[in-house]
Amino acid sequence: MNRGLLVGRAVCQHRARSEVVGRALAQHRACIELPVKHFARATYSTTPTGRFVLPEKYANMIRSALQRFVPRYQGPAIGLSIYTSCTAHPDFDAFWLTQCRMPHTFQTWFSTTTLYVWLAMVRLRASPHAKHYMQGLIDAFFRDAEAKMRASGVTSGRIVNDTLKDLVSSFKGTVMSLDEGFATSDAVLAAAVWRNLVPEDEAVLQVDAVVRFVREQLSMLDACEMEDVLAGRFQFGSVMGVDGGKGGDKAGEKAGEKVGDEDTKLSG
Repeated sequence: MNRGLLVGRAVCQHRARSEVVGRALAQHRACIELPVKHFARATYSTTPTGRFVLPEKYANMIRSALQRFVPRYQGPAIGLSIYTSCTAHPDFDAFWLTQCRMPHTFQTWFSTTTLYVWLAMVRLRASPHAKHYMQGLIDAFFRDAEAKMRASGVTSGRIVNDTLKDLVSSFKGTVMSLDEGFATSDAVLAAAVWRNLVPEDEAVLQVDAVVRFVREQLSMLDACEMEDVLAGRFQFGSVMGVDGGKGGDKAGEKAGEKVGDEDTKLSG
């Protein structure tokens, strides 16, 4: 009789323990099925709204530590925006091909686009993060150059790489020449334009127009806010609108007539 009571009590205790274990397992499963957001909120909640708020002291430390990495990651997007504005120049056919008598080739496109990229680079140098923005602009330029080469039918990777190396050397030389002319005088700048952009002996008026154009566009970019420049919200003017560009041939005729009149007076 006593043995039966003991067995009954043991069975009841076993059932009670099983129920406790079952409830614990159910609670454990419910916690696992909770969303991560709710779990994090329940674990790290320090405010009545249930949201974890980082102290301002540590937030400022994190901001200052990450701030210097922001321009590096923004550089490619900013460079692409600026390059898009650099390729929107309207005078490729009317001025560079027609008046300057340059051939319609890839090299002509590259050399003329280099001028507009250089103009943007001069303005970007005033930014404290010019290194990253200029690198993004140059990368966008050479990606476009590579895409144009492949679109023209060049499929050999070796030829593309060798050509890009030559273009990099040409780009550096043009930038250095234009920088020297910009920092010294219009005569040096005209010599740089003649060597790198308009290598024609009879294109004196066109070279003069490009020099005037460079000075005007640098003034235009200097008047733009840096935020607008970084967003690509600027537009280059027309070389044809500069004195000596659109009326270059007429100016040449007038100069010739003037010289002829002076010769007539001297002979008379």
